[in-house]
Amino acid sequence: MLATGLFSNEARNLGKSARTRARLMDAAVELFARDGFKAASVNEIAKLAEMANGTFYVHFRDKREIVQAVTLGIAQELARQLDEAMVDIDDAVERVSMATRRFLDLALTSPDWGRAFFRAAWAFRDLRENMLSFLRADLERGRDQGAFTVEIDDVLIDTFASMIMGALFGRLAGDFGPEAGARVAELQLRMLGVPPQRAHAVANRQLPELRLTIAALPKQLKPDPVPSR
Repeated sequence: MLATGLFSNEARNLGKSARTRARLMDAAVELFARDGFKAASVNEIAKLAEMANGTFYVHFRDKREIVQAVTLGIAQELARQLDEAMVDIDDAVERVSMATRRFLDLALTSPDWGRAFFRAAWAFRDLRENMLSFLRADLERGRDQGAFTVEIDDVLIDTFASMIMGALFGRLAGDFGPEAGARVAELQLRMLGVPPQRAHAVANRQLPELRLTIAALPKQLKPDPVPSR
């Protein structure tokens, strides 16, 4: 019997179609956690959700599409939690540093989900655009506050995001240690025009403990190997 998960909880007050789609997504997450992305099949997802295969195809074209929907949904939930944790912080320098370090903490607290996000961020445009929207907002905030002295354009934002993903890759592959988050945050702040002394102080400031959680989802996802360098 499938337990109610994140997506079913979010859809509980919506229509029947939305609740059905959410139940299929929760079933997919449970199977991905148990068997990995490649091994889980459409038939198994539908069976766990207690639905016919035809119902699956009403809502998703194929397994790749449900993987995209699940990963995007989880990424949005984690982004929401990160944003919520910074709701009382207006200083863009603090926000940018904290967001980078918190995101990289994912590699320490939930490395299997981290691997899934790493793969999906490169594969799915919707996920990249969602992540970049949060990033763009904080960079523009810093520009408006006078803290960032460089032009905030697509080249800068893509370069900034690539630094984060590169560090995530290094953490997951074991090439970088836990200091990578602070190091990357400091480099980013300096790239944005923050004076070196302040960039170092902010990026290395101790953060209050924050455990990112995904309600009712498995804590571990069976990973596919991260590509070697």
